Amino acid sequence: MLHYVTQDRNFKFQSLLSWVISFSILIFFFFGTTSSFAFGTKYAGEFLKIGVGVREMSLGGAVVASPHSVSAQYWNPAALYQNTVFSGQFMHTEEFAGALNLDHISIAIPAKGNYAYSLGFFHLGVDDIPDTREALIDDNGNGKLDPGERLNFGEIGTFGASENALFLSVAKQMNQKYFIGATAKYLYKSLGTTAAWGVGFDVATIYNISPQLVFGASINDITTTFLFWKDGEKEVILPTLRFGTAWKVSLPSIPIWFQPLGGLDISFEGEQDNTDLNLGSINGRVRMGLEVHIKDQIALRCGRDDLGSFHIGFGLDTSIGSIDYGFAMGGTYKLLGQSHRLGVTLHFAELAKGLKRWL
Repeated sequence: MLHYVTQDRNFKFQSLLSWVISFSILIFFFFGTTSSFAFGTKYAGEFLKIGVGVREMSLGGAVVASPHSVSAQYWNPAALYQNTVFSGQFMHTEEFAGALNLDHISIAIPAKGNYAYSLGFFHLGVDDIPDTREALIDDNGNGKLDPGERLNFGEIGTFGASENALFLSVAKQMNQKYFIGATAKYLYKSLGTTAAWGVGFDVATIYNISPQLVFGASINDITTTFLFWKDGEKEVILPTLRFGTAWKVSLPSIPIWFQPLGGLDISFEGEQDNTDLNLGSINGRVRMGLEVHIKDQIALRCGRDDLGSFHIGFGLDTSIGSIDYGFAMGGTYKLLGQSHRLGVTLHFAELAKGLKRWL
């Protein structure tokens, strides 16, 4: 008996040691990369930080250790390997009282053999932005609105702006507790008549400390992401570290379980607003969330995101999928307008079975 206990402890120690060594190599590579580019373009990649998944956003984004498979490509692609069903998700939200339209669609393919995959598309758009460039009655020809000059309102037009990302993710199981994953993303921005493109890469890991306690980590834009504009300008998105943990707590004899979640985002873009921790050019932002499940069908959620805004949400799970609603308020949303979010997830195989029975 002692022999088997010793073997089990050795296996756990070796698994943990393997995880520590692997992630240490990633951190070493990460700092080696960032030291080559001391200055990034501030807020160039901010659109990638808003998040995807109604559930995940309702939890304040504190989900690096526990994203659903259909949102894992963004938060932690390593979680894809734990997926067991072929699923798809569509999310729509009108952020800041409708000022921004955000859409996300994705599919998650369950693991077969050594790998699991996911594909997704993210779109953030602003429409009908006033364009006054041709409306100035410029008497002195200096290109500025001077005293006595005015705008010809009949010449005011509009233009749109959008920020898009196409994700392709893969995950692999290293052992029973340790998973790794990576996401390649193609970025495309448009602003009026100009546009930019770039390619970025994320890497991530999940370590199951126990069946109830999970730790996750990711490095976004690990190689540094460059956005190239048509006019020759270039934006630089520096890497971001994300850490998270999730702890599942079940109540005996009661069909209710809780999941407190925590997260920390570390960026290197110089001094920024709304940071919880700051050390020179290093900024730390804390995320927190709480999810309550009733009979594995009803989910109640709340969270605090990296900007200090408060979120709440509700989910209804069935065998064929789920419907999720989220609401953002306080903090940034108090200033710019509250946000309503709606997401639908479908499990295709179960949906097909249900349709056959119904038909």
